[in-house]
Amino acid sequence: MPVDLDAAQRAAYSYLLGMYLGDGYIGRTPRTYRLEVSLHKRQARVIERVARAISVLRPGHPVGLRRRSPVTVVNAYSNAWPVLFPQHGAGRKHQRPIVLEPWQRSIVEQHPVEFLQGCIESDGCRHRRIVAGRNYPAYSFTNHSPDILQLFVWACDLLRLHPRQANRVTISLARRADVATLDSLFGLGEGAEPSAGSISPLLTP
Repeated sequence: MPVDLDAAQRAAYSYLLGMYLGDGYIGRTPRTYRLEVSLHKRQARVIERVARAISVLRPGHPVGLRRRSPVTVVNAYSNAWPVLFPQHGAGRKHQRPIVLEPWQRSIVEQHPVEFLQGCIESDGCRHRRIVAGRNYPAYSFTNHSPDILQLFVWACDLLRLHPRQANRVTISLARRADVATLDSLFGLGEGAEPSAGSISPLLTP
């Protein structure tokens, strides 16, 4: 591991890795690097959670919010971002290989829930399906990178979930037991409403 992280930082990192692979971007500035995570302004709880995760991972580095309606960009500066997220590079993520380093895989193996939550809260959602006139909750994750989709499936397998390829760019988790497991792990009670921004106990103070 290129940076020594304690248990809380590894959990925050796994969440941010999922976020970065979905809605994150690392840009070069004249003197350092800037991590940006772009979210809809209505995702207030997710915005707060991303800011808190950055603060845990890089204590002492201010976290900023830039509002470009309807988007809020959570950002922070650090020379460590290219080290922590070696998948950064020129062009869109789906146009280049996305492969985790062994130390990154180790962290996700320790914290798969946080990784999945980061993925779902960036490029996924909890929604309802209508089957034979009845409403059923489900989770989905959409990304144009086949590599990132496979990382999502791999993390689901770590939790013994049953992901299904809904189409070329979407993975679905629709089994009732899988939805109940994720609801529990994400801190959602029974009968939760569809949302991409529910509070999770995993990263709360």
